[in-house]
Parts: sequence; C-alpha cells; structure tokens
Amino acid sequence: MLSADLVKGAAFSVGFDLVGITDAGPLTDLGQLLRERRESKLESPFITAAPEERVNPELFLPGARSIIMVGLSYYTDVSRRGGRLRGLFSRSAWGRDYHRVLGERLSWLGQLLKGFDPGLIYRPFVDTGPLPERELARRAGLGWIGKNTALINDVYGSWIFLGGMVMNRELETDSPVEADCGECDRCLKACPAGAIEKPYLVNPHRCLSYLTQKKGFLAPAERVLLGNRLYGCDTCQEVCPKNAQVKRASLPDFSPPGEESLSLEELLCLTGKEFTDRFGHSAAAWRGKTTLQRNAIIALGNSGDPAVISLLIPFLEHSNPVLRGHGAWALGKLGSLSAEKALSSALEKEKEEKVREEIRSALNTIRRHS
Repeated sequence: MLSADLVKGAAFSVGFDLVGITDAGPLTDLGQLLRERRESKLESPFITAAPEERVNPELFLPGARSIIMVGLSYYTDVSRRGGRLRGLFSRSAWGRDYHRVLGERLSWLGQLLKGFDPGLIYRPFVDTGPLPERELARRAGLGWIGKNTALINDVYGSWIFLGGMVMNRELETDSPVEADCGECDRCLKACPAGAIEKPYLVNPHRCLSYLTQKKGFLAPAERVLLGNRLYGCDTCQEVCPKNAQVKRASLPDFSPPGEESLSLEELLCLTGKEFTDRFGHSAAAWRGKTTLQRNAIIALGNSGDPAVISLLIPFLEHSNPVLRGHGAWALGKLGSLSAEKALSSALEKEKEEKVREEIRSALNTIRRHS
C-alpha cells in the first residue's frame, strides 16, 4: 500500500519542487463563495465548470480519498528586455507550456505509484480542470493565498505552477500553512487596472492578464492599459516582497528561448506556420496568432513612435476585422498626415460597421489634435 512518504518521494523523484497531500472531501466552505462570485460575474471567464463540480472531488474521481498537490517553480533570473518596440510576455509563457510539463510529470508519477500499488485509481489535473488548484494547494501545505489571490510559498514565492492528482487511497494529510500578507498592500496599489478590488478579490474582467487573452475587440481604455504587454501580466507578483529573493526553477523547461520580450514588427510579420514554430511550445499559443498580433498592434499604438505608422497602415486591409479595427485605433493614437490619409481611404472601402466606427473614431482623434 502507498504511504505519504512514498508518494512524496516519488513526486520529488520525477522533478516536482513542492509536494503536499490533502483529503478529497468536499470543499463545502468554498462552494458558497464560488456561487457568489458567479452570480456577481466575478468568476474567471475561462472557468466553465459549475461550482458544485469545483468543490466536490468525488465528482472528478468516484471513490476519491486523497489529493496529491504538486508545484513547479518557473522563476528564472533572466532580465526582460524592454523598449517601445518590444512586447512583453509574462514569465508563465517564457518556456514550454506548463500544462505539458506538469502533465508529463503527473503521468510519470501515476505510473510510478501504480507500480507500487496496482489497484490504485487516479486522475491528474492542472489548472484547466474543474478543481480549485490554489485552494487545494493551500490545504496541502504548499503555501498561503496572497491578497492578489496567488499562492505564495516561503521558498519559491508565487512563481509556481500547480497541479494535482486525485486518488482512491487514503493518505496522511499535511496541514495548511499559517501565514498571510500582514499589512502589505503593494499588489493592490501597483495593479495598473485596479483589478484587485480589495484584498483576496480580483475582478478577472479588469485583470490585464485576462485582457491579453480575451478575443475580439478590446475597449479603448483597455488598450491603453495594456501598454506593451502581449501575453499575461506579472505586476502584482513583481512588487510582492515575498518574491524578492526566491529559489529559481530547477527545470530548464521554463527558461526563455527568447520570448521574454519580442520585436513587435517580427510578431506582426509571422505567418501561421512561423507562429506555430515560434510559439507552439508556449502557453501563449493557445489564444492563437490573431490575439497576439492584436496586442502587438495595440503596443505599437501605445509606443508613441510615429516611425511605426508604416507598419500599421497595411493592417487596414487585413482580412481579419479585429486587426483592421485595432490598426485604425493605433494609427489614430499616433496621428500624422500619412495616417489620416490611409484611414480616410480605408473608410471608403470598409464594409464592417465595427471597423468603420474604429476608423471614424481614429480620424476624429487625429483631427482634434491637428
């Protein structure tokens, strides 16, 4: 039979940095909070599971008795290259897609444990599953929840990817960490969008990390807030004092092969195949080329550099209306006679009303400031 020590040793042997165990009972106290957040429209748009599914591990794996929670640090001490014509990716997207890295190691762990206990039934999960991985990690002693809602560990800070495995074996559990952020509120003050509305409550619809992944047209105010972000936002973690001196990632998988920042011009010129070759390994690829190129167009509009106008004008004739519309906005923000001329010409040919609205708004912006 399996023991907690055996399970933890096996988890460390396949490369996990953190391991803890909690029971698989229903998370009753969390259920009401999740229902309230759904009713208040404060639930992440990426969550599709009903609150009842999220708080009942038995629905995830019938006969569930224990949950192994694991963590992988993704912190690297590589400095990000900034600049007006470069776009930023969050650290979570620098290396290989963490879903794959965690998934591989959870698979190895399951096979290893099955060798010790052939009757073991288990089901692994990462953050794409219904179970609330941060709360389960807290209960398993991997850390505590910060005011920015990230899980914080004393050794690795909040730069942690989380995964878990529900199993039909009862194991000795770990105790939650008794710690909190105290009086610190740096993350609340630093959030560019004011998305941390109060301690422990993030409005996902205002969070810049979500906005970089949201498809379609962004509101003009949202575009300005993005700055030069292409995917994700690390601001609330970068200002956290618990992340000031943390142990770096033990795996090379999360080291950047060059995508910690990227030339905006290069991103805008990528073909579909080139995009897959460049980003197919990364978590940033899941929203597709159009969303990242939209963000690159926004970043050019926010750059304040009129030299990029020649890069933006061709997007007024792009086949995708989202890129045409955001291209118009960026040209309006930058201004110039050439931008006005290109926008006026595009307005005569444009059929999509939403894009026409963007073009008219851009022209009005230029004319107000001319």
